[in-house]
Amino acid sequence: MHYLLFLLICGVWGSSFILMKKAAPAMGPLTIGWGRVIGGGLILLLIWRLLLRRPGERWGVARRDWLALAVPAVVGMTYPFVMQPYLIGRFEHSGFFGMMVCLVPLLTIAVSVPMLGVWPKVRELVGVVVGFGFILLLFGAGAERGVPWQAVVLAVTVPAAYALSNTFIKRRLSHIPPVVLTITLLLAAGACITPLMLVSPMEREKLMNADAGQLAIAGLAVGVLGMIGTGLATWMFYVLVTRRGPLFAGMVTYLVSSIAVMWGWVDGEPVTRRQIVALAGVLAMVALVQWPGRPAKPGAATRRPRPSG
Repeated sequence: MHYLLFLLICGVWGSSFILMKKAAPAMGPLTIGWGRVIGGGLILLLIWRLLLRRPGERWGVARRDWLALAVPAVVGMTYPFVMQPYLIGRFEHSGFFGMMVCLVPLLTIAVSVPMLGVWPKVRELVGVVVGFGFILLLFGAGAERGVPWQAVVLAVTVPAAYALSNTFIKRRLSHIPPVVLTITLLLAAGACITPLMLVSPMEREKLMNADAGQLAIAGLAVGVLGMIGTGLATWMFYVLVTRRGPLFAGMVTYLVSSIAVMWGWVDGEPVTRRQIVALAGVLAMVALVQWPGRPAKPGAATRRPRPSG
């Protein structure tokens, strides 16, 4: 059952990028992002109320957390969910931009030093340094496919935003139940995107100029992205974390980027040798960073975060 959940999550998240590409001809990035966060938030809210909520359980977000929630809502939800469809809609290389998700673990290690004061082990440091070398190779892979370097930089900011948001959550919001936190952030991101979407002429122009067939395809793609890709898959991921642990669940990173590249290839996108080498190298460094270490001996001192300042 756990391996089935694992494969389902990989398949759904790996397919998200091609779905954004299919929605782009009829919808702008703000509309796609809004549909994704609102659809995911509402379906997760329904799941929480019907299946996960305990009798008498209250919403686990206190007033003191509201200001802190704005950081991951904007950085970890609003920005990446709009930037990804913008890049894919403009440059079409869904497989190439889908590769960027494999950078999240390495960038998380990097931002954990200044934000949490947690210093990496030698093995983790090697993985981060060499991994950034393969990131530079990704820039070359983008150039081979005609993607401007500015777009590649923007693409790298998406996993960087995820890494910053996840690390901030670990530091400030880890006391909130994960599903409740996710629902709150998704709906808050929807509230951020709504006024931008309503006043954007590009969003209205795309919707008005699309034909019925394009609108139907885009609506179906965004519906799947929101309810399944953002809602149900996130819930399945939390189930996997609870039952098998974060290390087992975190291995989805290995396959999501590869599936995104595969879908791009199926859709006619070229896959270059440099792109394959860069992807394999980054995944190898992620494996090095996440490889389980030896269990601590009884009585041995545990590694403590190095004090900041």
